Amino acid sequence: LFEERVASCPDAPAVRHDGRSLTYAALEARANRLANHLRTLGVGPNVLVALCVERSFEMVVGLLAIAKAGGAYLPMDPAYPAERLRFMLEDAAPAALIIHARTAGSLPATAVPVLDLDADAEGIAAHPDHAPDGTANCSHLAYVLYTSGSTGQPKGIAVPHRAVTRLVVDTNYVTLGPADVLAQISNASFDAATFEVWGALLHGARLVIIPKEVILAPRDLAAAIERHRVTTLFLTTSLFNQVAREAPAAFRGVRECLFGGEAAEPRWVREVLEHEPPERLLHVYGPTEATTFASW
Repeated sequence: LFEERVASCPDAPAVRHDGRSLTYAALEARANRLANHLRTLGVGPNVLVALCVERSFEMVVGLLAIAKAGGAYLPMDPAYPAERLRFMLEDAAPAALIIHARTAGSLPATAVPVLDLDADAEGIAAHPDHAPDGTANCSHLAYVLYTSGSTGQPKGIAVPHRAVTRLVVDTNYVTLGPADVLAQISNASFDAATFEVWGALLHGARLVIIPKEVILAPRDLAAAIERHRVTTLFLTTSLFNQVAREAPAAFRGVRECLFGGEAAEPRWVREVLEHEPPERLLHVYGPTEATTFASW
């Protein structure tokens, strides 16, 4: 599905971050080189690859490359405690761990083979920029996410490709297309990132990565939404409430604003609806096991 978008809009911007953009063609080429490198490491269908990078071009390239190699990605937040990261690596036993220089110091010692996108850049770049053969089908794993678990012990939730396409392709709750701009706000270890990343890339839309410091400052977030002309975004309920409290008109110009993960508070919904609201405001819910959104 992504490669069809590359063929139809190669020069369209796919990802924007820190004032720079990657076109669909450039993203495809970078992901293919990394995917071909991963194939030499034995990555294929249902083979896990851990990805511990900051939200950046490298994150999107890594997610796409792992899928192109046929594998399944295991996103790991570099800000997590070392004990949690160690548990995830030991429990999931990925075939490889992708990092970049900025996250190397966050990781515990591990026997998992490490691929450093900075230190190994020359070797990765030597691979061809065409897609590898033998990619996964709809029943193979797309990713594994670790939740806290009802007992507090992390547990890995395995999600197949068909669940991702169910979430963002031919849906009845949101409309996505090449003219859209989706804000990338969620941590990659949180399943809302599935909606953001694949919702954009499978429709030829633009994914705009919003820096963490901007997300945590409602007025700055409102300015970023307006500056990037964001049409679609998802916020956790707690973040939505904070924005409603400090910058209730933040979503003017947004076509579809989704929020969820916790019970809605009518007070803050009303505040947004009374201050230049988005065209559509959706409260969504779904556990990780149901692939991001199960109801709206």
